[in-house]
Amino acid sequence: MMGYLAGLNFLEQVYLMCAIFGGGLFILRTILMLAGIGGPDTDADTDSGDFDHDHSHLDDIDHGDHGDHDAGLKLLTIQGITAFVMMFGLTGFAFSRSSILGSIMTAVIGVLVGLFAMWLIAKGFALMRSLQSTGTMRISDAMGEEGTVYLTIPAEGTGKIQVTISGRLMVMDAVSQDKVELKTGERVCVSEITSGGMLAVRAL
Repeated sequence: MMGYLAGLNFLEQVYLMCAIFGGGLFILRTILMLAGIGGPDTDADTDSGDFDHDHSHLDDIDHGDHGDHDAGLKLLTIQGITAFVMMFGLTGFAFSRSSILGSIMTAVIGVLVGLFAMWLIAKGFALMRSLQSTGTMRISDAMGEEGTVYLTIPAEGTGKIQVTISGRLMVMDAVSQDKVELKTGERVCVSEITSGGMLAVRAL
């Protein structure tokens, strides 16, 4: 290996090191992501057939349109950068060994191909996030829905209700809109969404 490297010029050595280093990290990162370790999309997906009994399920609910903006292209991810380094190295090395192009043109082509690889990775993640978001609920969809008190809602406190939102049965924190106690099993209707993302309900 060292003898082979010694036969390359400095720029070719740089390209080869980029290809090896970037490619190794890219493959390792991909394996870890497929195994569910690390990566930009590691949030657990909530099973549509189950519901949580604690407040943590609120993390899976879209409280507004800001999530749509976050799903835009993000080029500067670890996977995107490693893809850039890998493709820059592979392209630069290939052209420098088999082309009459000068070193500047070879480097430019390597950069362009690397940027294209970053763009493809970003598009791929954007597509995966858009597919994932199809199952995301908006808490505003609970407005007007009828449900059942799951844990007694005191007049001045918080309880829980079972309510179907976007076709999914959920247990949600709720308060009494009329400041009256609502006991377990009572039928209620969601009348308001508070600023804190909590449901305000009234007895039917």
